Amino acid sequence: MSTLHGEYRRHSRTNIKTPVSVSLDDNGLATKTRDVSESGLCIAKPTELILKLGQTVNVTFNRMSNLSVPATIIRVSDHQIGLALDHVRFSEQDLTGIVSTSPWHQRAKVAVKRAFWKNTRRLAVLITNTILRKPLLKMLKPSFIFAVYGNEKDVGTYYTPLMAKLIPPLMIGSIIRNRNQTGIMVASKFYEHELAQDSDKVRTYLEQLQEEFPDIETVALVGRLPNFVMKAGLEIKSPYVDGSMGTRYMIWDVGRQMQQLERYRNEDIIAVLGGAGRIGNMVCEDLTRVYRTVIAFDPRYEKEEEVYTPIGKIIRSGNPEMLQRSKLFIGLTHHGDAMRDLMPHIPAGSMIADDTHPCISYETRQEMKTLDIAVEKIVLHHEDFSMWPRMPGWNNRAIPGCLVEALVLQEQKDVDVGDFDRFCATAQAIGFHGRLIKPLDE
Repeated sequence: MSTLHGEYRRHSRTNIKTPVSVSLDDNGLATKTRDVSESGLCIAKPTELILKLGQTVNVTFNRMSNLSVPATIIRVSDHQIGLALDHVRFSEQDLTGIVSTSPWHQRAKVAVKRAFWKNTRRLAVLITNTILRKPLLKMLKPSFIFAVYGNEKDVGTYYTPLMAKLIPPLMIGSIIRNRNQTGIMVASKFYEHELAQDSDKVRTYLEQLQEEFPDIETVALVGRLPNFVMKAGLEIKSPYVDGSMGTRYMIWDVGRQMQQLERYRNEDIIAVLGGAGRIGNMVCEDLTRVYRTVIAFDPRYEKEEEVYTPIGKIIRSGNPEMLQRSKLFIGLTHHGDAMRDLMPHIPAGSMIADDTHPCISYETRQEMKTLDIAVEKIVLHHEDFSMWPRMPGWNNRAIPGCLVEALVLQEQKDVDVGDFDRFCATAQAIGFHGRLIKPLDE
């Protein structure tokens, strides 16, 4: 497992050794941490101690009187114990406090390491987009572009306001590889909310893409960007790809998998939260191939309506009480936390497959967990796909659904993106498969 700046790990680890007390049934263990992260820690283990995986313990930090957390044993070796926190995670304030209890040389090491990784990533972005930009593009010869946007938090991962003045309007954020194809992720300096509110900025973004990359075969538009483009009165045509077919395929494939889970094997109803949107309408119809009834929930529906497809039924409604009829949900709202207000109406034991961006936040997922509502993130997978560095909130093997249509077109240029059945068959044959994964706690 790689530990390079957390590209595979869920959280970066802080190598701090500080005394802790661990409650083990009727006994206690005095030991030291080996490392600590937001969601867990590793502690030293006496050789003679016998432990079981899945055992729940309580960990108290001896030098922090108010810090005591429940945790589950997830790994045991001869000399150490791996623990995952239960229902909580360490805040930045907690981690700062833990670091402050360690010897000065450890604190210095952590400070240097944090600054190194943070600034190294930003420096790499700066150099890539200035000195190395032209030779890198010449070497890569990208055949496709993934055009994205971000919010303030996402952008802060890549560059500072000062750096923004030095790099071009379009930032190269990642290199993408899938089979024998190479592409790049390109981000506008405009934030998501700016593109949503100002169509002139959307037009500027597309003009910048056309000006710098006139010969690119395919440009995949991320998330809500196709909506922004259409709102600006522009037609989405070659080389632009709106990504809807890839998203539909991903959700349809995951929808089939959800119904095969042991807990939901007999469920024949699924609800789509945000079902009145551009993608939502099509997703609801696709899911009638799998479920007898699809509830298209959206506050924009002012009255309830039943729509029959050749093989199923769609109930369009803005009444949240309708959600009581289902235990399976697809999240397609404009923002993950828009589902927070719906929690009282979602039955205990339900599962939400989240395809929103920004995703459902960690805090909201924790609230849902207390109500016995599980949340998984929807992604697509291909064994030959990688994106480095990864997008914030994604691991570098997970493929956004809106990118897959472009990847399929790179492989099969003659595929009919207007024919859902043919597109699904082609995507499956190439090796793309939907997956439910645990969301990254970012």
